[in-house]
Amino acid sequence: MTKPIYVMGHKNSDMDSVASAYAYAYLLRAQGEEQAIPARHGDLKPEIRFVLDRFHVEAPEALEDVNLQVRDVMRRGIISVYVDQPVFEAGQLLQEHNRGSMPVVDENNYVKGMIAHDDLAKLFFNDLDPLSLNRIPLIRDNLVRVLKGRVLVEGRRQLGNRVLVGAMEAETMVDYVEPGCLVIIGDREDAQIMAIESGAAALVITGDLLVSERTLHTARQHGVMVISTAHHTFTAIRLINLSIRTQEIMNREFTFCHPDDHMSDVQPTLARLRSMPVVDNQGKLVGYISRTDLIKARPKRVYLVDHNEQSQAVDGIEEAELLGIIDHHRIADVHTSKPILFRAEPVGCTGTIIVGLYHEADVEIPKDVAGLLLAGLLYDTLILRSPTCTARDERVAAELAAIAGEDIEKYGQEIFAAAAQDLTEKPAEALITSDFKEFTVHDHKFAVGTVETASPASIESRMDELKETMKHIAQERSYVSFLFMIVDIINMRCHLLISGGEQAVAEAFNRPLEPDGGSIVVEGLVSRKKQVVPQLTRIESLLTETTNVR
Repeated sequence: MTKPIYVMGHKNSDMDSVASAYAYAYLLRAQGEEQAIPARHGDLKPEIRFVLDRFHVEAPEALEDVNLQVRDVMRRGIISVYVDQPVFEAGQLLQEHNRGSMPVVDENNYVKGMIAHDDLAKLFFNDLDPLSLNRIPLIRDNLVRVLKGRVLVEGRRQLGNRVLVGAMEAETMVDYVEPGCLVIIGDREDAQIMAIESGAAALVITGDLLVSERTLHTARQHGVMVISTAHHTFTAIRLINLSIRTQEIMNREFTFCHPDDHMSDVQPTLARLRSMPVVDNQGKLVGYISRTDLIKARPKRVYLVDHNEQSQAVDGIEEAELLGIIDHHRIADVHTSKPILFRAEPVGCTGTIIVGLYHEADVEIPKDVAGLLLAGLLYDTLILRSPTCTARDERVAAELAAIAGEDIEKYGQEIFAAAAQDLTEKPAEALITSDFKEFTVHDHKFAVGTVETASPASIESRMDELKETMKHIAQERSYVSFLFMIVDIINMRCHLLISGGEQAVAEAFNRPLEPDGGSIVVEGLVSRKKQVVPQLTRIESLLTETTNVR
């Protein structure tokens, strides 16, 4: 099976990330990369759900990380044995498929144990134990299967656990036959009848020898099963020993893993055990993994859109095979081991770049793709009002609006109205981190969250709660400064909440702190990328100076 190529945006994917992932995955498929799949991180925001529903688009696959998981490596064509199957058949499967071990399952595919070559070896040596000699749990169907026998007479007597070879005189046999035992015997009629009348539950006639009508008649009268096999006595004994149910010798204490487990966590166990079953949350068998599978494992393949910073990328990106990046932000710190596609341009949103890629590939933009890309563009540029918006963004917006059949202003207002639906009800931490990015300046960590709204008062009314939550997050994640932008898209101003370095932030933006001591109001400040991130270096410098003075 060809492994997928995931196209995805940053953590807590926003409108531009989701739209760009969907559009670029479509373009890759149009160019022959049929495995390309759009993906996202985090819950779908209201405005994204609104746009997806409007254009009847299925939500991109949700990925919490791109770490290599067991599901990416495991074998799905699973060799297993049922608990009631003869050990003989389990051994055959191990040998035929060159396996050291395999799962043992019940009729509903729940894993009940493991069986390995070691277990078969133990069975052989147990046969030499005088305390257990000639005693095994006998199962009618398993006996017939392993002996490839013909049932000449069906029995009524309950099979026990004693196996006897009728190699002695008939009169002597009486002292050895136990009720319910199985007697392996040749074509001596007198010994056969003596065994039947002495309480045997079954006879196994070896060598395909003829059985007299008198023996068969006596067997029917006493309810004794008679099985004829082509195998000679020595082979028949060995096969009968291997007719016991696999569950009798399987290892009931076993290690397993789940499809969602990370391979980095499973690897140490595989190094010790060589292999293990993969089960779902109910314990049903879904796969199998071995050291060989680990050696053959290949990382997940990923294209990143709308970001190129390690801190903003989904967890596990360092393990993935990065195929390309399409972004409209500053060049940051994502490292690769080989050359990749890297497209970064100073425009208002990633979607604008992707439209250019469609033109270069001479691929027509479908209506649903246009609708999503337009939504991402309008959201990122505040309906073309943001200082990040370029003339090229405006041209692309007009092109996409024509394809999607949308009015730019009306569509943009509807998107922001959808985004505002849950702002007053959303928990403080969820609100602060819903559009949230980390940045590093000279080993100092910053975070900048943002929310754009036409009704800033509904959020500003929660300032005390928001600032307390910001303080907690900043301490927990070691941010020197945590900024949260409440952007008023109607009046084009920002109420910037600050946790850490309040005075340095105020000085960097040349604005006085508000009476609450933890915020500033900045006219025309609406872009994190173009207006806030460039100031982080200045803020870090001011914080460093303050520390040195102290």
